[in-house]
This record gives sequence, C-alpha cells and structure tokens, in this order.
Amino acid sequence: MNTVRTAGLGLLSLVMLSCSSVAPIKVAAGDQCYRCRRSILNERVATETIDSNRFVSKFRGPGCMAKYLVAHSDQQPTIFVTDYSTGRMMAPQQAFYVQELVDRNTGETEYRAYRRQADAEAFAVEARTLPIAWDEVLERAR
Repeated sequence: MNTVRTAGLGLLSLVMLSCSSVAPIKVAAGDQCYRCRRSILNERVATETIDSNRFVSKFRGPGCMAKYLVAHSDQQPTIFVTDYSTGRMMAPQQAFYVQELVDRNTGETEYRAYRRQADAEAFAVEARTLPIAWDEVLERAR
C-alpha cells in the first residue's frame, strides 16, 4: 500500500512540476508584435515574453522587446529570444547580439541573437559591428 501511495505521490509531483514550467510558444511569420503592432516578418529574430498569468507577448526582435521591457520595468516576465542559427528559443542572457540594418530607407535596425559566440562574431564582421550582451541591448533601449 505504501508503494502505491509513494508512486502516486511521485506521479502527482511530476505532473505539477510539468504544469508549472514555462515553455516558449512558436512565433510564426505574420504574428503581430505586441509593442509596435507591426507584423513579425522574420521569425528567426522574433522574441517573446510570458507573464505570471501565462500570457504570451510576441515581439519583432530583441530590440523591440527591450524597448517594451524598459518602458514596463515593473513587469518581470519570462523572456525568450530566438537563436538566429537554429531557430530555437533560449534565455536572453545566453545569447550574443549583433545589430543589423533592417530597412535602408528608414535606417531601422534590429538585433540577431546567437547562442554561439563564433556565429555572432562571423555575422558581426559582415555587419561591420561587434557582438554585445543582453544588458547592453537593454541599455541601448533606454
């Protein structure tokens, strides 16, 4: 009887843990950016936040999301950025960011996030800039 009870308690614990973890939701091209309301055209630079109510907010890129987070510093959501090389989401502190020119006509820029520093450095040479950390992306959004 104790074995059954212990097994049931263990299973219940696993179920509760799996329900409490926050996992990213796939961002698709055409989704709307939560901050600027423009369409997300490149899901390889898209980002998202998930608040304590599990509300998912999708953003066009790390720069757009950083501007939102700076303006709403009272919020503490779980944050994900997309690794440009693999398309997989990760925590923003794990990435290296390279600024790129998105629109030559308007001068609009955005950041690509890379999990591997070598990938970031390779694109940084092409973009004629240097990779930066998440803290610097937030600082530039101020």
